Amino acid sequence: MTKLLIFIGEDQKFAVESTISAIVAMNGTTNARRGDFIGAIFECEYGYAGTSTIIRLSKDAETITAEGLNPCSLVFALELQRALPIDLNAIDMEYSFNVALRDFQDVEQLTQAVSA
Repeated sequence: MTKLLIFIGEDQKFAVESTISAIVAMNGTTNARRGDFIGAIFECEYGYAGTSTIIRLSKDAETITAEGLNPCSLVFALELQRALPIDLNAIDMEYSFNVALRDFQDVEQLTQAVSA
């Protein structure tokens, strides 16, 4: 399955506590858990329009992943950009796109950019 990788910049880390707090505060976030998961220190589910995706914060705090490139994952990415005071970027596992999330106002625009 394809994943959406959200990051700040090369070798830059998310502030773990404030990032987790922002994710947990989002409408649609459920089953938030901290722990020692495979490759992650935090995971949750994020739901949008009757669909859901798994969100994970990597152990090195350099990436947040969302399962799939569906509207649910893309809405999560845009909501995360709005919730954090830093510019975020997103790529897929195949590196077929690299977008600055601040450049998109809605999921339709982001969908077009990642589908091109």
